[in-house]
Amino acid sequence: MSQTLGVGIVGIGWVAMEHLRAFLRNPHVQVRLLCDRDEEGARKRVADAGLDIGAAQFTRRFQDLLDADDIDIVSIATPNHLHAAQAVQAVKAGKHILLEKPTGLDLPELRRIRDAVKKARVRSIVSFELHYNPYLQFVHWMRTDGHLGRLHFARVQYLSRVTDWYSGWSWARTRPSGRSHLLAAGCHAVDALRWCTGLEATEVSAYDSTFTRGYQYPTTIAVNVRMREPGRRGDTRAIGHVTSSTDFQMPYTFGVELMGDRATVRDDLLLWNDAPIDRAALQAACPIPGVTLHEHRTATGAAAIRIETEMPGSSDVTHHPFQGEIDELVQCVIEDRETHLSVFDAQRTMELCIAADRSAAKGGRPVKLPLIRG
Repeated sequence: MSQTLGVGIVGIGWVAMEHLRAFLRNPHVQVRLLCDRDEEGARKRVADAGLDIGAAQFTRRFQDLLDADDIDIVSIATPNHLHAAQAVQAVKAGKHILLEKPTGLDLPELRRIRDAVKKARVRSIVSFELHYNPYLQFVHWMRTDGHLGRLHFARVQYLSRVTDWYSGWSWARTRPSGRSHLLAAGCHAVDALRWCTGLEATEVSAYDSTFTRGYQYPTTIAVNVRMREPGRRGDTRAIGHVTSSTDFQMPYTFGVELMGDRATVRDDLLLWNDAPIDRAALQAACPIPGVTLHEHRTATGAAAIRIETEMPGSSDVTHHPFQGEIDELVQCVIEDRETHLSVFDAQRTMELCIAADRSAAKGGRPVKLPLIRG
């Protein structure tokens, strides 16, 4: 992998600074252009972070990234309502993209992104970066390696308290840019539900409500999901549930539960009834670095295993594992292969979010998936 790829980043804010850090650590890229309409503010953020960007230049014009022959990858970290248009422009210019979530805010935007990427034959990755968190990786492996058995139920919760302390508050709270709590934030939980279970939604029903002032959309939504294996017809394989909220008086919490017919994961505990899990054997088989398993007893005295690893326990992006995401994109561009988190996969997460919002707007009436066919 001797090739050096040029990188341009647009939207030099809170999230983009973590993109920048990760790109600077990758030996196969060179950051060449940083784009923000507030160039002075962008320069200050980079300087305050103590990052050495070498010969990288600043620009106020997004078109400069598209016109630059030495830019291979464009990282899009602008406000949500700009994602789709900028992604389409970038791929039409032949650039590979790192696209922050949400990819698109409605079905026409999703279609435009899909069609543009497919036609341009570029590589893409979407920032559901919790795929690179060791806890989520461990839960994913437990399912794929068969330790949980056949899944019956799964629940993921994105619980937060985001108000005007957030640097993107002015636009994220609005319908034009944030659109909904699922699209602006809780899509991480929807994506984790899909990835951890390996199942796809066939129907959703949801209820929402508004408690926190300042938002132009409901601030809590509870979503029930019928799920089955991709490409298969027939009965529901499992029931899924997602709660997305910014209303609770508690620290940020990202809860994960997968309940199978052999064992259950509930946050940092592995539980069972019929056949005990051999902790030592499971530890020896575990391929995820940084995961330690401990013998444990529940409050009622039942045997369990406690999972010790880095949990997805903060809404602060400095805690998020962007390095894995960016390293995968770079490697896939060089090797000319698809990432596992392409815009095509992320479209299914976005469709589920949009369907849930539609159901809630109709008083909980079920909405069938997929919304986009073909």
